[in-house]
Amino acid sequence: MNSPSPNLDLLRSLAIGFVVISHLLLDQSVIHPGGYDTHTLGTLGVLMFFVHTCLVLMLSLERQVHTHRNNVTTLSFLVARAFRIYPLSIVVIVLLSLIERMHSTGEPSLFTFLSNIFLIQNITGSASITPVLWSLPFEFQMYFFLPALYILSRYSGKFSAGCIAALWCGSVALVLVFWVCGVDFNLIRFFPCFLPGVLAFCQRRLPRTLSPAVLFAYVAAMAIMYPSLVGRGFNATVLSWFICLMLGIIIPRCKEINSSLVRLGASVVARYSYGIYLVHDPIRYFCFHYLKGLSALSAWSMYIVIVGALSYLAYHLIEKPGIDLGRTLVNRFNIGRAQVGQNM
Repeated sequence: MNSPSPNLDLLRSLAIGFVVISHLLLDQSVIHPGGYDTHTLGTLGVLMFFVHTCLVLMLSLERQVHTHRNNVTTLSFLVARAFRIYPLSIVVIVLLSLIERMHSTGEPSLFTFLSNIFLIQNITGSASITPVLWSLPFEFQMYFFLPALYILSRYSGKFSAGCIAALWCGSVALVLVFWVCGVDFNLIRFFPCFLPGVLAFCQRRLPRTLSPAVLFAYVAAMAIMYPSLVGRGFNATVLSWFICLMLGIIIPRCKEINSSLVRLGASVVARYSYGIYLVHDPIRYFCFHYLKGLSALSAWSMYIVIVGALSYLAYHLIEKPGIDLGRTLVNRFNIGRAQVGQNM
């Protein structure tokens, strides 16, 4: 999912980098060096994805509404997102399930397989067939709320940021109430992490007075502080809410990156980031565990080449065709609705 903003491209690139690095460090048994929780670095990458995704999709909704003259519906939005998310995740799930079955390593049950296919593991309580799939159900379920949040931001005018900030406070309060009362709050625990992306959208027209260095200095600081604090016993969930809130506040206030080299690199990584996200962990296992006899140089070289090649192929053979098909279906649906409206 590329964006018209180099800052957002770089943010997405850093997010996928944190996820990949965290898994590679776990693979090297580097888990808590000096109290630094390396697993949480990957969590930080996912949190950045949540804020980034909501902001980019709100911008996309705004463009679609203008293009289709208010004919965009929640259904058409969800169809487009489904064709963006599901094709590649389904292919990865099916292939990994077949590989597990071929090697008799305890292939997933039909219930687990279907839960992963529909990305509802967080509802059914099933394990994710590959660990990185845990975040996709939360992301897709948030899509159901984004059109309503867009309408709220659009019609609340200059008060839109205040409305979203109030919703953020309300979502935090709701999770805390569930928490204190001993009610399972897993399904709503990330609401306060998504809403800052909507808040950033509401503030998109603010004067950009800050250097982009402020944004990425903040990200670098969080990459150090968040895993360190979690490693020392601070609650990761509560910290995540405020990290995302600050990210949503900072993004719209920063100027765009000027470096053409950074812009190009960030754009390329952002384009293939979804493929990298889904394939890097199975390939990590293949290169560093399944092929145990390889030298370190050979394993690392193979890992980089295979992840790069698979991400490239995944985008051009599966991801982009799915995006194009979803866009075509949505355009036909919206045009049909517009024609119906004109004939009434």
